[in-house]
Amino acid sequence: MFAKHVQGRISRQGHARVPEGTFEEHHGRQGFEGDVSQLYHAHPTTDWLRVEGPIRPRGIRLTDVPAADEHDERALPTPLMFNEDITVSVSKRTAPMPYYFRNTDGDTLLLVQSGSGALVTDYGTLAYGPLEYLVIPKGTNYRIIPDPGAEQHVTYVVETREPITLPERGLLGHFLPFDRGVLDVPRLDAGITVPSAQNPAGEWEVLVQRAGELSSIFYAFDPADVEGWTGTLAPFRLRLADLRPLTCERLEMPPVAHATFQAGQNWFVTMAPRPTQTADDADKAQPAHRNVDYDELFVFLGTGTGTGTGTGTGDGDGDGDGGQAGPPAGLASVTPAGMNHGPDQVRHANPRTRLPFYVWNVDTVRPLRYTEAFEAVEIPDFARHESYRG
Repeated sequence: MFAKHVQGRISRQGHARVPEGTFEEHHGRQGFEGDVSQLYHAHPTTDWLRVEGPIRPRGIRLTDVPAADEHDERALPTPLMFNEDITVSVSKRTAPMPYYFRNTDGDTLLLVQSGSGALVTDYGTLAYGPLEYLVIPKGTNYRIIPDPGAEQHVTYVVETREPITLPERGLLGHFLPFDRGVLDVPRLDAGITVPSAQNPAGEWEVLVQRAGELSSIFYAFDPADVEGWTGTLAPFRLRLADLRPLTCERLEMPPVAHATFQAGQNWFVTMAPRPTQTADDADKAQPAHRNVDYDELFVFLGTGTGTGTGTGTGDGDGDGDGGQAGPPAGLASVTPAGMNHGPDQVRHANPRTRLPFYVWNVDTVRPLRYTEAFEAVEIPDFARHESYRG
């Protein structure tokens, strides 16, 4: 820990009472958790002319991705971004998986954007719907069964090398941002009827992923024949509606305060609808910042009562509340580590009183790389796009 130094015109309290004629920028380590300084510039650091090179922000509408499993029942989700720790894919499955899938490379996190169905596992069956997380431990046999005739089935799929865990809560106690009692596990007696995975040859297949390669194990019986189980390892569901977000009247909460899961040093943050700070001296929007330790994937999820409309910045600051709920659901931005970003001056001049939509934020310690499927539907020149710049 270093002593706090002071030079020139500053605010004694970060993110509040910014000196007139200056623009605050947050320069921090470990996201917003480590050592930090506030820099007070004569010009906004988000007021760039252009960005060149691999540090440039990237944008995509995830709901526009032509996912392979939409028309091929045997296909797996379509990868879009990856590094040594995680892979982010999109699934638009319309037909039940004709096999059980077993990922032995790591855990799997599903975030359902739209659609509903059933998750069938060794541990039983669990219904799911829009804006719900499903966490599937490494090595679990599972099938996804979309409801027929439901709205388009769009799911964001993250495979992690490290186990998915709940962050330490410390002084927050047991009930924020959610009580573990709201987590649902599959039930053997769920009473949900699903189509059989038996193939025309009379066999049941378990498709196994190991080291990125696929193998198949075939049985003469349904391998999901468990008659009882006990333990601490099981799939579970978390509804975003069960989140109780942290708020602060006098200061913007840092994104890490809204962390839902982590996998090693990688964070999965869920920002839920909530009031914004109301104190007269507090900034009403997140400050510009240069996050030098993480690549940031930022996805707008909608309000939970329908998809959002309108446009906004790529950092959670879309249009105001006046009749619009924010950017369209599925709009995503990727800001590489070291790229300064944040809401523009229009957002600061027109603060909202409430965050009206859900936002999903994935912070990765290793640089994300992009697949051809991402680049095929990428929004051109996203650094200058209205949805990123405000």
